[in-house]
Amino acid sequence: MAQLTQEELNEFRGYRQETNKLAGVLGELHFQKTLIDLELDKVKAAVQATVSAQQKQLKDLGVKYGDGSINIETGEITPVAAN
Repeated sequence: MAQLTQEELNEFRGYRQETNKLAGVLGELHFQKTLIDLELDKVKAAVQATVSAQQKQLKDLGVKYGDGSINIETGEITPVAAN
């Protein structure tokens, strides 16, 4: 039966330890990515809700004041010119 030299065995053990360490790091990174993905989903839902609320408000304001552009600083509405 053949046997590894001590140097070969130490080198093999070193690679095995490094592989195990990298597997642990990979697992931790995957876990962190999962948490980030969950947070991204929350932010995306908040963006969607905000955009929908803004669109509804613009529609309501259009009904109340007519079509135009709003100066965000002053609140002044400039009517759309009729062609």
